[in-house]
Amino acid sequence: MKHKLSFSALALLFSLSLRSQTNADSLLKILPGSTDTTRVNVLNSLGFEYCENDPDKALAFSREAILLSGKIGFQIGKAKAFNNAGIIYDVTGNYDSALFYYNSSLEISTSLDNKKQIANTLNNIGLVEWNKGEYEKALHNFLSSLKIFETLGNKKGQANTLSNIGLIYTDLKKHPEALQYHQRVLKLREQLGDNYGIGVSLTNLGIAYSNINEPEKAIESLKKSLIVKEENNDLYGLAISLTDVGVVYSEAGNYEEAIKYYLRSLPIRIKLDDKYGLITTYNNLSGAYNKKKDHRIALDYSLRSLALANELKSKSKLKTVYRDLSYCYKQLNDHESALNYYEKYAALNDSIYSEESARQIAELQTRYETEKKDLELERKDLELSKNQLEIAQQKTQRNILLISLLVLLIIGLLLYNRYKLKQENLLHEERNAQQEIRSKAIIEAEENERTRIARELHDGIGQQLSAVKLNLSSLESTLDKKDAEQAIFMKNALEMINDSVKEVRAVSHSMMPNALLKSGLASAVREFLNRISHSGKIKIELEISGLNERLESVIESILFRVIQESVNNIIKHSGASIVNIQIIRYEDELNMMIEDNGKGFDPSSASAGIGLKNIRSRIEFINGTVNFDSSPGKGTTISIEIPIKTLPETTQRSA
Repeated sequence: MKHKLSFSALALLFSLSLRSQTNADSLLKILPGSTDTTRVNVLNSLGFEYCENDPDKALAFSREAILLSGKIGFQIGKAKAFNNAGIIYDVTGNYDSALFYYNSSLEISTSLDNKKQIANTLNNIGLVEWNKGEYEKALHNFLSSLKIFETLGNKKGQANTLSNIGLIYTDLKKHPEALQYHQRVLKLREQLGDNYGIGVSLTNLGIAYSNINEPEKAIESLKKSLIVKEENNDLYGLAISLTDVGVVYSEAGNYEEAIKYYLRSLPIRIKLDDKYGLITTYNNLSGAYNKKKDHRIALDYSLRSLALANELKSKSKLKTVYRDLSYCYKQLNDHESALNYYEKYAALNDSIYSEESARQIAELQTRYETEKKDLELERKDLELSKNQLEIAQQKTQRNILLISLLVLLIIGLLLYNRYKLKQENLLHEERNAQQEIRSKAIIEAEENERTRIARELHDGIGQQLSAVKLNLSSLESTLDKKDAEQAIFMKNALEMINDSVKEVRAVSHSMMPNALLKSGLASAVREFLNRISHSGKIKIELEISGLNERLESVIESILFRVIQESVNNIIKHSGASIVNIQIIRYEDELNMMIEDNGKGFDPSSASAGIGLKNIRSRIEFINGTVNFDSSPGKGTTISIEIPIKTLPETTQRSA
C-alpha cells in the first residue's frame, strides 16, 4: 500500500511568523485599555498570534477587529482582519470561506494600494488554489505575489513565495526542479535568520529527497526540521514533519519506527482539530500495520479515517480510504466487504476521472474556439491588405513616391518624438533621483549638525558658563559685605549666569535630548511628553510595546523628530484636548500612530503641504510609509509603518 506524505499542508500561510507567547501576553495586557484604531491593531495582532495554535480564539479576535474597523472606517485594519480570518479558515480546511475573506482583504488592499498586504493576500489565495489542485491559478497568484515582493525588496516574502512554487513542482512530479527550489530557499532563509522558515524548508527538502529515492538525506532533513519546530513551538509544522518522517521509515521497511512517529503526530493533530491531517495519519498507520500483518488494528484506523472523510465530503480522501478498507477486509478474509469497498473505490475513481476529463475537454474546446476566432481575424486582415495593395499598385508612380515620402516623414517624426520623449523621461528620472539623494543628504546632515551643536552647547558653552558662575561665586566672598551696590551687582550677575546656563541646557536638550542618546527612543519620548503634560493644557496618552532593545540611531532620531514636530503642531494649531500616541514594535516592523481630537485639517491644502511633506520625507528616508487621515472637524490620525533592525542586529519572521 502506498503511504501518503503530508506535505500538502506545509506551504500553508507563509505569513505566519515565529510564535511568541511573551508577545501575545503583552498584547493581552494592552487590549483592555485600547480604543478605536489602536484596539483594531491589537486585535489583529492577537488574531495572527493565535491563528495556528488556537483557531477559535483567533477567530473571535478577528471578528471583533472586522466589526470595529468597519464601524470607525479604519480600512487597512479591516483588510488585515479579513486576511487573518482567511488564514484561520485556511488552517482548518474550510477553503471556500478562506477564499471569501482573502478576496475581501485583496479588494480593500488594492483600493488603498497597500502593496505588502496585496502580496501577502495573493500568496494566501494561491495556497488555497494549490490545495484545491488548481495549479495554473495558484502559480499565477504566486508569481504576481513574487513580483510585488521583488519590487518592495522584501526577501522574506520572496523566499516564501519561491517555496510555494517549489511545492507546485512537487505536485507536478517534477522532483529535481522542486529540490533545486527548496535548496535555494533554505540558503536564503538561513541568510535571513528565519527560524520558522528554516523549519518549513527542511521539511520540504526531506520530502524532495524522499521523492528522488534518497531516504538517508530525507530522514536527516526531516529530523532537523523536528528540532527547529519544537524550538519554535510550531505545532502545525511539527505534526507534518513527524508524519513525513514516519512515511520515509515505512517506505524503507522500518514499520516499527514509522508507527512511533505517526503516533507522536496524532495528539498534535487532534489538539489542532486538523481533520485533513488526521485522515493522512490514520491512512499511514493503517498501511504500516497492514505491512506488519496486524490487519485488525489497520482496519480500526481505516474506519476512523472513513468517518472523517465522510464528514469533510472529500472525494480524494474517500477514494484512498475505500481502497485501504478493501485491502484490510481482503486480508481478514471478509471478501464481501472487500468487494463492496473496492466497487466504491472504482466508482469514485471513475467519477473523479470523468470530472477531470470533462474539465480538460472544456478547456480544449475553449482554446480551440479562441484560436479559430484568431485565425478568422488574421484571414480577414490578409484579404484587406491584399485589396489595399492592389489599389496602391493602380496608382501612378508619382503618387506612390509622394505617399512613400509622406510615410517616411511621419516615421521620422515619430522616431524623433519617441527619442525626445525618452530623453525627457531619462532626464526626469535623473532629476528625481538627484532630488531624493539631496533630500536624504539634507536630513542626515541636519541630524548630524543638531547632534554636534547640542554637544558643543552642553560640553562647551555650558561648561564655560558653569566655570564663570563658579569664579563669580568665589569672588562674591571677597567683596565688602557693607557695600550694598556691589552686592546687588554680584547678585544680578549670578542670576544672569544661572539663566544663561538654563537656556543653553534647554536649547541643547531640544536639539538632541540626552535620553535619546543614552537610553533610546522610548525614554526620550516619555521625557519629552512628561514636560508637555506638566503644563496641564493637554492630556497625552502614551502606549509603547516591544521597544526593549535599541534601534538604529538614525531611525530613533527621525522618529523622535516626527513625534516632536507632530505634537508641537497639535499644540499650536489643532485645539486638541487629548493626544494618543502608540508605538508598537513587531519582529521586523514598527507601527506608530499619533491621534488627536482637534479641529482637523485638509491634507491636500497648500498650508498643510509643507509640514506633511517634511514628515513624509523623513519617514521615506528610513524606507517607511506614512498615512495622514484627517478632515475639518474630525481630528487627525498619522499612521506610520517602518522596517526596523535592533542593535545588535537580530533576524526574525514577520507577519
